[in-house]
Amino acid sequence: MDERKPLPMRYVSTNKKGCSPSCEGRGMSKSLTISPSSRKLSRREFLVRSGAITCAVMFSSSDILSSARAAILASDSESEHSPHISPNIWVRFLSDGSVEIVCPALELGQGAHTSLPRFVAEELDIDWNDAKVVQAGVNDELYGNPLAWNTQITAASRTCVGYFDVLRVAGAQARYVLLDAASRLWAVETTTLSTEPGIVVHHESGRRIAYRDLLEHANVPDSFPRFFALDELPQPPDDYFGDPPPSIVAPRAETHDAVPLKHRDKYRLIGTDASRRDIEEKTRGTASYAMDIQLPGMLYAVVETGPTPSSTPTEVDDADALKVAGVEQILRLPYGIAVIGSRMSAINKGRRKLRIQWRSDTTAHPYDSKDVLDEFASMARNPAFPAVRAWHQGDRNELSRVLSYPDTGEHYTFEMTSELVYQAPLEPQNATIAVADDGQSALGWVGTQWPTVDLQTVASILEIPPEKLTLHVPYVGGGFGRRLEPGAIVDAAHIAKTIRRPIKVIWTREDDLKRNPFRQALACKIEATTTKDGSICAIRHRIVADSWLARLFPNYFELYQQTDPGNWVGARHAYDIPLQAIDVITPRRSIPICYMRGIGVAQIKFAQESLINQIAARLGVDAIQYRLKQLRAEPRAINVLQTVADMSDWGQRGPAPDRRGRALGVAYTPYSNAHVAMVADVSIDQSSGQIRVHQIWCAVDVGMAVQPDIVISQMEGGITQGLSVALLERVNVSAGAVQQTNFHDYPILRCTDAPPITIKLVDLGAPMAGVGELGMMQIAPAINNAVAQIIGTHLHALPMTPENVLEALRGKATDA
Repeated sequence: MDERKPLPMRYVSTNKKGCSPSCEGRGMSKSLTISPSSRKLSRREFLVRSGAITCAVMFSSSDILSSARAAILASDSESEHSPHISPNIWVRFLSDGSVEIVCPALELGQGAHTSLPRFVAEELDIDWNDAKVVQAGVNDELYGNPLAWNTQITAASRTCVGYFDVLRVAGAQARYVLLDAASRLWAVETTTLSTEPGIVVHHESGRRIAYRDLLEHANVPDSFPRFFALDELPQPPDDYFGDPPPSIVAPRAETHDAVPLKHRDKYRLIGTDASRRDIEEKTRGTASYAMDIQLPGMLYAVVETGPTPSSTPTEVDDADALKVAGVEQILRLPYGIAVIGSRMSAINKGRRKLRIQWRSDTTAHPYDSKDVLDEFASMARNPAFPAVRAWHQGDRNELSRVLSYPDTGEHYTFEMTSELVYQAPLEPQNATIAVADDGQSALGWVGTQWPTVDLQTVASILEIPPEKLTLHVPYVGGGFGRRLEPGAIVDAAHIAKTIRRPIKVIWTREDDLKRNPFRQALACKIEATTTKDGSICAIRHRIVADSWLARLFPNYFELYQQTDPGNWVGARHAYDIPLQAIDVITPRRSIPICYMRGIGVAQIKFAQESLINQIAARLGVDAIQYRLKQLRAEPRAINVLQTVADMSDWGQRGPAPDRRGRALGVAYTPYSNAHVAMVADVSIDQSSGQIRVHQIWCAVDVGMAVQPDIVISQMEGGITQGLSVALLERVNVSAGAVQQTNFHDYPILRCTDAPPITIKLVDLGAPMAGVGELGMMQIAPAINNAVAQIIGTHLHALPMTPENVLEALRGKATDA
């Protein structure tokens, strides 16, 4: 492997038919396969299908399907007589002067329905108020993200970065069609024309014409000229995704015949704030989520599953459940018992009356949270335990020698553990499916981050071709990585296949907690050696965690040498350290895990940034100044650290505790080509061990901020969620059974405990970077570094509970 570049994740398909769910305790597949492309839809077809719910509520299950197809035919007929035009799959001009813009990403609350369409609107040069945003259909071939394996995934801070060039070109093509129409209408050269928002202008003659008045004269060419961007830095490699594909807008040898895109200094919409398209609906309560879908004749279902993921029902007494008014059917699934009826209250009552005998897989070792973490910590601590060298920089032999026998300076270690964490989306898992009477086609509604996976999973269960399933993707009530794989829609598919009635499955919060795959438990040991002047010259991470990639995408797991980059990419950093290594151990365990916002980076940075502070404290050097010394080659890192120092008055307050027992802690993180530095103002009640965060300052460089206010909101949300995870959240599993059931015993941060957060965006001209996960990553180590100032030692476990603080105060946990 190249010492300086991440291994690129390549697209691999292990079979052509999609995945075949195996009901792995939760009704989800052991491995999923993403087909290289989905079926093609006509432009008009997916526009109608994305809005087919407006027709669907009027008909029976068969009519629901036929009504969508009738709407397509009606649209095709209407198009012959109406003055509207679609230059490409992304843009549709309407006769009233408005413009439909298709958004390929899902709206998870992160502002995708605002940020992405503005890329199109910028190049098209329209008034933002004239834009109508339409959610794209489910189709990787048409809407796949070029920087995310060409799949229609909304995750990993890749949405804006990945679609930026594609959508700018889409807008430029649409504008080109209008300029061409005006040039033919006025018999002038296209190069003599320009645009103002919604208007084509010929300055020489003073003529002006609105876009809508050009529609009847517009023709879509068989091919467009090539569009290119001048003076734009190329997108750099990403730690997780590797090298980006060649940019479609990079200048080439034939650029002299191509059409330039807008230069950044000419932007009106990109880089300026606008009201988010989803906020008004959500504020007024009119926004539609999957939970809101209602179909005529629809039944509801809940599914009772066993106490552990491997449980399967052996004996069922459903006599009392069937006596409940409103319960219509009890259906045995391979992994649980479905209670089906006309009202949620009835089926929940019937569920409580079930008497079920469960059998657990005797080959699966029962999961116990404490035992697993102890085992992981032992693996991380023991150098003799086999590990995979996932990445390294510099000579391997020299690294081992320097860490084992430092010539000068000192040797440091830091060990930590992190417990399972629940993603806790506000909207629990739910899905609705309507299967045609002949079982050969279906409609579905689900909140998802990766609709292709849901579509292929459901099509496999229903035993129909993927093109016979139309999947609608409404607003998502929180994803955080959980909705990267199917959940309730698997239940709905199994039930709908059997009963041939529209069915909505809703997981209660208790179901969501019990059946959820969690953020991975993880252990990490870091060793570092310094030179005589205190600079770090060698560092090695040993990381132990189970893998989401191995469970669902084993082909990708193999490409990464049987490691999961979601566990270890956080060990790579911008510090100027010549010798580095990341060793990874990936034990498989019986509790399924999946990525969470910040993947494993938040956990590794907790260890890494705590170690940096530990070294600085041992040397008697200011924590920020020490980082600046180690970041000589990274001006963006230096800038965010200096900025956050100014924001927090670091030099005046200082990191040491004042008379109120408060201290400042700092942390820095590079991730996905962004740089973030954070300072937290912390105090501790030393009688109870309770940590309190009083204020947070954060400087962030994401290159060009597409929508500054959305970036700030994303950072505030990530920091708040990260604070909750850092101090409160953990899932405890005993004998394979999740012990928490709802928010009364799985506490999350309350509004009254959320501190003021100040965000400052800085930009040194780097390419656009992702932002969605950044807030999670620095908050825990920043708090921990403040804690160490107060009590004299770092904490070594996440979450940083009062019990951990009291144990440290008693001297049972000390910095190594």
